[in-house]
Amino acid sequence: MPAFTAITPPGLEPVTLRELAALGVEGRIEPGGVRFEGALALAGLAARLRSPGRLLLEVARGRTCTLEQLAALVRGGDWRSLLRPGDGVEVSATARHSRLHLRDAVERKVKHAVQDVAGRPRDRGGATQRVQVRLVDDVATVSVDAGGELLHRRGWRLATAKAPLRENLAAAMLLAAGWEGDEALLDPFCGAGTIPIEGARLAMGLPPGEGRDYGFRTWPGLASGAGPARPAPPRALAVPVVGADRDPGAVRASTENAARARVAVDWRHVELSALEAPAPVGLVATNPPYGHRVGGEDAGGAYALLGRALRGPWAGWRAIFLAPTAELARKVDRRAERLTTFENGGIPVGLWVVPGRG
Repeated sequence: MPAFTAITPPGLEPVTLRELAALGVEGRIEPGGVRFEGALALAGLAARLRSPGRLLLEVARGRTCTLEQLAALVRGGDWRSLLRPGDGVEVSATARHSRLHLRDAVERKVKHAVQDVAGRPRDRGGATQRVQVRLVDDVATVSVDAGGELLHRRGWRLATAKAPLRENLAAAMLLAAGWEGDEALLDPFCGAGTIPIEGARLAMGLPPGEGRDYGFRTWPGLASGAGPARPAPPRALAVPVVGADRDPGAVRASTENAARARVAVDWRHVELSALEAPAPVGLVATNPPYGHRVGGEDAGGAYALLGRALRGPWAGWRAIFLAPTAELARKVDRRAERLTTFENGGIPVGLWVVPGRG
């Protein structure tokens, strides 16, 4: 059976594992992803996954200590079912604890080996298939990217604000919080609107990959079960979803992005201290300003304001938020618990949760 890996930032693998399980797919965690097997309706799965950044199909796997062994392993893959004669190949490699550690040499060797089987492109009119090589302890895993472009690029976020959060990371936050669209959602530092928009689309049952293209659509051996996905009609948004920011440019960007995403979010240009909760209880999900997003201001002030609101007018609300240090997280609430740590924009951050006080 074909083997796949859903690539996700290290630290968020359990979120992706639970997401796959909810879709009826049994997998196992590997560093930086979740591996699973099976003959799948590929288009339907790829279009519904919210937390991974890539979806890879394994083509070859085996022990390799020399470049010639690696080339032989690659040539044994069924590349003719994945590449058309005019397609180009782009190879990226990573290595850890392996004798084959010179990335450029590995990438050249794999590209030539693939083209030995599938043929070299005759013109520039074909697609470019992305091939990934991972070498760990002298074991090579060679995969082709089923998504083509990074899965977090949903297509609707064209307007940006300071240090935007990737769409798949916003979705992972909501999934980690167990938010399913059955309670109000509020982001008081909404930036480009990524968290509220991802939440609204999740609540409405809109697939994250709706309307975007995928690398696998050009594969000659595409199984009939991997054809175009037919999502169910969207549900009505049954709970308030609110995004707020004190920066009017951020609110404009959020409004434009929400229109492209086909969701109706309640956007508010307001200071956090004046922001009213849209319901007695709900989930605050947010990425407060820190690091480069602070712009010379005191990061602790934003976290302290959030904590004050959660102890006061939003006392019935639970929260999930990002913070690079425990010191900042505890400014929100001494009870804050870190679920995991991952990198956001190259900065290690914790994913923290606070229960409601109701």
